[in-house]
Amino acid sequence: MPQSLGRHSPLPVPALSRSRLCYWARRLGFCYKRLRQSLRARRDALLFGFFQQELALLHQVEASGGVAVVYVDECRFSRQAPVSHAWQRRGQPAHGVPAERGPTGGYSLLGFWQARDPAQAFTGVLYAGAFTADLFVAAVEQFSFTLERPTILVLDNASIHRAASVQARLRAWARRGLRLQFLPAYSPELNQIERLWHRCKHYWLRPHDYDSEAHLYERLTQLIHGIGIQYRITFT
Repeated sequence: MPQSLGRHSPLPVPALSRSRLCYWARRLGFCYKRLRQSLRARRDALLFGFFQQELALLHQVEASGGVAVVYVDECRFSRQAPVSHAWQRRGQPAHGVPAERGPTGGYSLLGFWQARDPAQAFTGVLYAGAFTADLFVAAVEQFSFTLERPTILVLDNASIHRAASVQARLRAWARRGLRLQFLPAYSPELNQIERLWHRCKHYWLRPHDYDSEAHLYERLTQLIHGIGIQYRITFT
């Protein structure tokens, strides 16, 4: 007489460590790669080297007190950030995963950072949403009234930095001692504020800081006031 199989408990699934999962993923032909492809191959190497030398000379003048070199850029902080790295088939081009946009969309931080000054002075403008050319002009306008010596803003060629409304204010800013120095295309490494954004996102902000929009805003505000005091970067 056949025995009744009845109801059996499912077989236990052995626990797999993260390192073991990574091992098998590689054995199956996958590799962990950055989704956004590098743009280094598209930049002018000669121009890049020239600007490296120019910035080094500017910092020498800055060290003697002749000028202030301030790096400028915008950074996005969102609870729905894009996926930067993922497992993909080895030998095949990376496929990006688009960022999801929720009803709030996070915060944009426009930063003015005197990276090589001992005080590493930082001015931040936090905005809910994306920065526009008009908002950028308003921020630079306000910053131009705080100068203590001739100042050079180092920034990339984003469209809001090159807008007609920006061009219309260049002479007025120059009379106050403020000049804009645009970096060559595809050269984010030359803008030292990129290192600051990396520290903000990967070291100084913790996962629980993204628990809610209100908490994220509070932590970003604390971060803005702490850069140069509690939060600093050591350059070698």
